[in-house]
Amino acid sequence: MLAAVAPARAARPLRPNLRGEVMILVYHRFGPRDSRWTRAYSSFDHDLARLDAEGYRPITLWQYVSGDFDLPEGTTPVVITFDDSSDNQVKFTPAGQLAPDCALAHWLDFAKAHPEFPMRGVFFINPGLGGRAAFVQPRFAIAKLRLIVRLGGEIGNHTLTHANLRRQAAIAAREIALGQYYLERDLPGYPIHSFALPFGIYPQPQSLAWQGDWRNPRSTPPAEVRWNYADVVKVGAGPAPSPYVAGFDPHHLARIQAFDPELDRWLAYFERHPDRRLVSDGRQHAAGSLAALVRPSP
Repeated sequence: MLAAVAPARAARPLRPNLRGEVMILVYHRFGPRDSRWTRAYSSFDHDLARLDAEGYRPITLWQYVSGDFDLPEGTTPVVITFDDSSDNQVKFTPAGQLAPDCALAHWLDFAKAHPEFPMRGVFFINPGLGGRAAFVQPRFAIAKLRLIVRLGGEIGNHTLTHANLRRQAAIAAREIALGQYYLERDLPGYPIHSFALPFGIYPQPQSLAWQGDWRNPRSTPPAEVRWNYADVVKVGAGPAPSPYVAGFDPHHLARIQAFDPELDRWLAYFERHPDRRLVSDGRQHAAGSLAALVRPSP
């Protein structure tokens, strides 16, 4: 059940601006009260309502980096991500139904009343964090992943156990590879495009975060895992550039922490500077097709 949300003022019409910036928000845990890494459910409800009222529309990370999204003219894309696959992000009842006290249920409730703001969340998974399955409930782990995909969300890799990829350099490739392996096993045929850095820390070399391979020294599967991610996201600490501008680097994408006062600060910033927002022109563009329109000629 949605908590009461104070009505937000209607967004002012904005002129299309394909060069503007995009907010990639990141949430971690959810609960009854706000704290450093926990967003209260009531605050999450308010976040969704405010974003909707101020003209933001959710897209997946893959849609953002490919530039292939279809939004009404005058609206701004926003990417909403969730790290660590905690139990309060996606929770099932003992009967296998989505529980009302989780972030996914709150978003779906909001979307029923506001179909212009559908669930397009990007969930970064640690398949082996603390020896548990994704979202903690091992019995329902695969069902939860499939539900997210069926609803229109995206699944990304966050390493097997949320390892510090620089401090634990000897196992960095293994951590990325096994996170990838278990997602591929549980979602056969589903392409994993996105990777979130644990603690926002790159391995050495940095390119290992988006491309590499790992051979298992043991006789147990998998024998070998390869990965090639379209995008890599950090933990913070600001908006990301338009995918249509020259020099766009999808392997070093900043995010905005969705807690007070960080989220308020950036929403207020874009209210004061609407010319800095990416604003849709109302047309759907094939991936990369706008490059010649907004990037300078070589």
